[in-house]
Amino acid sequence: MSIKVYYASDIHGSDRLWRKFINAGAFYEVDVLVMGGDITGKAVVPIMRDANGLRAPEVIGERVAPEAELDAIETQIRNRGFYPYVTTEEELAQAHGDQAAVTALFNRAMADSVRRWLKLAEERLRGSHTRLYVMLGNDDEPELQEVLGASALNVSCEDVPVELGEGIQMLSCGYANPTPWNSPRELPEPELAAHLEQLVAALDDPSRSVFNLHVPPKGTALDQAPELDESLKPVVRGGSVAMAPAGSAAVRSLIERYQPLVALHGHIHESRGMTKVGRSVCINPGSEYAEGVLHGALLVLDRKRGLRNHQLVSG
Repeated sequence: MSIKVYYASDIHGSDRLWRKFINAGAFYEVDVLVMGGDITGKAVVPIMRDANGLRAPEVIGERVAPEAELDAIETQIRNRGFYPYVTTEEELAQAHGDQAAVTALFNRAMADSVRRWLKLAEERLRGSHTRLYVMLGNDDEPELQEVLGASALNVSCEDVPVELGEGIQMLSCGYANPTPWNSPRELPEPELAAHLEQLVAALDDPSRSVFNLHVPPKGTALDQAPELDESLKPVVRGGSVAMAPAGSAAVRSLIERYQPLVALHGHIHESRGMTKVGRSVCINPGSEYAEGVLHGALLVLDRKRGLRNHQLVSG
């Protein structure tokens, strides 16, 4: 017997990629789907409605669209990883400068989107043997944990060991070490290290486990991101963007000491690849969510051989 796992991460609000992710269960005939964090989008896109029709300059330019195109415009926005909001020019002007109102709208849009995604997952996975686990990343608001916890599919996997089968458990942590963006779920390296140690202590055998850790280990091929200057602009050297390690030293130390079968990572979109830290295979499938491409990793695990097979896939 063996279990097949499909892992993806960093879809950042894209409806198209969520549908692809859920459909990967049947396409690859997997037992387990794992979403590794950074599931939410980054902005709300207004659709302004008046007597003449609909205006959404960010999507359809200066064209005024008929009401019949509303669903298509909303779908286009969601597929890009944003949240559509139907409003009027007057209402938009009133909200301008009211940061509390804008934040509340954005948080509501994120929660509603995740609820829709989970409902779709329930419909698509009903009657199948495929299990779904979803973790928040550093860019996701902590309050969304309640939305995940309310799912009938029991998708929450963070901070608790998950039994994958074949005597193999999965540990999950969506926090990251500090970033230049001051994202919602970051921890200083010492606190992240202590948190990870608590999670490992709950495992039966770390060396027979999967580590689902949003941030990759520092100083590997999986954590190379554009180097930024003090104004957060990419540093250019010799005509090319300079790259620098952005992963976590705490994550690397954890993998080095406990040597899990495999460690799954996201966070750094540019660093798609596979490497080893000691005996442990570490994978970052990367992300091209803005292009509508879903990158993922397929794993085959069993009781006797541990990690039997692994490969990167895209679609």
